Amino acid sequence: MLYNKILILEDDMIVGIDLQELLNQAGYDTILLHNYEDAINQLKGFKPNLAICDINLGQGESGIDFVKKAATILPKLEIIYVTAFSTNQIIEKADLTKPLNYIIKPWNEEQIKVTVKRAFTHIENKYAKNEVIQKLSLTEYKIIELISQQKKSKEIAETLFVSVKTIRNHRYNIIKKLNLPNENNSLLKWALTNLHL
Repeated sequence: MLYNKILILEDDMIVGIDLQELLNQAGYDTILLHNYEDAINQLKGFKPNLAICDINLGQGESGIDFVKKAATILPKLEIIYVTAFSTNQIIEKADLTKPLNYIIKPWNEEQIKVTVKRAFTHIENKYAKNEVIQKLSLTEYKIIELISQQKKSKEIAETLFVSVKTIRNHRYNIIKKLNLPNENNSLLKWALTNLHL
């Protein structure tokens, strides 16, 4: 699957158009919007993977308000904030929405390209891991969660009220589903790496 859709929310038309042209030339599929309402209305139809969002949108709702609302519509949407205002108070408010990054205006083209490329690497890795995790049954997922807490087969068996042999069978099946090497701790390493993003 191709992840390349970016929603740009920027109230300054000239800055927004510059940003859109730069990203289109870099091969991204973009939509440019100048206010909160239009951006919210376009979320379901356009289904972006990433939003590049100015924090200050002039009067009314801010970019932070947009991100909070967007999270209820597209929970997997990742965010990069663009701002000319980098006061601690604004950054603290923005940090609560867990953005991937910030770009401080005036930005340069290289900075935008590198930041967006890194964002899409993160998005692709996250989606790939989600797809792998979806192959697991609920019981298998629960076992991996317990493994990530460094619990041994005996403890997991007691927690789930099953035999140690059943847990060993599940571990074997999980290793096969995840294409892991059949060696000591391969499942623990995978769980520690992938379940705590």
